[in-house]
Amino acid sequence: MEPAYFLVPTNDLNAPVFNISGTEAHHALRVRRVKESEKLVVTDGQGLVADVEVLTIGPGEQLTVKVLAKRIKQQESPKIIVAQALAKGERAELAIEILCEVGVDEIIPWQANRSIVKWDNEKLSKGRDKWQAIAKESTKQSRRAFFPIVSDALDSSELSNQFDKYEQVVVLDPDSEIKFSKLTADLKNNVLLVIGPEGGIDESEMDLFTKAGANKASLGETILRTSTAGGIAVALLMSQTRWVK
Repeated sequence: MEPAYFLVPTNDLNAPVFNISGTEAHHALRVRRVKESEKLVVTDGQGLVADVEVLTIGPGEQLTVKVLAKRIKQQESPKIIVAQALAKGERAELAIEILCEVGVDEIIPWQANRSIVKWDNEKLSKGRDKWQAIAKESTKQSRRAFFPIVSDALDSSELSNQFDKYEQVVVLDPDSEIKFSKLTADLKNNVLLVIGPEGGIDESEMDLFTKAGANKASLGETILRTSTAGGIAVALLMSQTRWVK
């Protein structure tokens, strides 16, 4: 089994020998306790993966590594994008972690009407950066060669204006009589999954989304938390598409 990946710039992977520094070196040295001659796996987060050997450590928090072998992994389809409603503290972090571990390609922070957490102008950049950091660490741990993007936060109107970019838009709604699996079985290109906040999606938002072309679907009889619903939906979609190829 491959170890967790380390993220490095693409240009570094084009050289036979390069240095790993910054937060990646800190993690390797202080958390993983990497030693000289140890083998690591690195990626640029865009599909290029390399096996490397640690040649030297230092000076400071820095590793010099030699490339042993490289491989290019192909991006799989359909592309899966999740609009995740803002949630409180640990619930938001758990949602991002699960989505990245399962294999989502992009996460859109969604400022839903009933979201308890609000990102004002001062919090927009900080909130997105925090979600991106969580996504990065979760993706490395799950050994993915493609790192998901955390996009700029959108409100409900802005989100609905994006719907025509997708082959299918599915809003999770526990009251829907349509099962999620029936809407997503034959997807080929890209899909947007909309995950509501802890208080649910209000009627005005649902009306806005359906008029913009979204379909409502249920994952089953039980009510899932916003922190877990997205990951479960993505896993179900994966089981119908990427995981059966």
